Amino acid sequence: MSDPCILCVAITGSVPTKAANPAVAISVAEQIESTQKTFEAGAAICHAHLRNEDETPSSDPEKFAALKAGLEKHCPVMIIQFSTGRRFGAGTDGVACCR
Repeated sequence: MSDPCILCVAITGSVPTKAANPAVAISVAEQIESTQKTFEAGAAICHAHLRNEDETPSSDPEKFAALKAGLEKHCPVMIIQFSTGRRFGAGTDGVACCR
């Protein structure tokens, strides 16, 4: 008998870059693809940060909307938890929200 568990994936984080890890998902399309793979493997929660093209953290509402739409399409029952990931004193406007 096995114990049930809930898998949560943090697909990007607010710090890792492609220079440090070429596999890190930066664009919205990469994040959707990466999350779908984890969803199909059994993940139930996705903790997601958005990035700008220069790989810095983003709080762009359009990017959040695009990621949300893609995840709802490809991972329909997954819990999505967004974060702006304001670390290291980068500001006080950090936001986290769930659906």
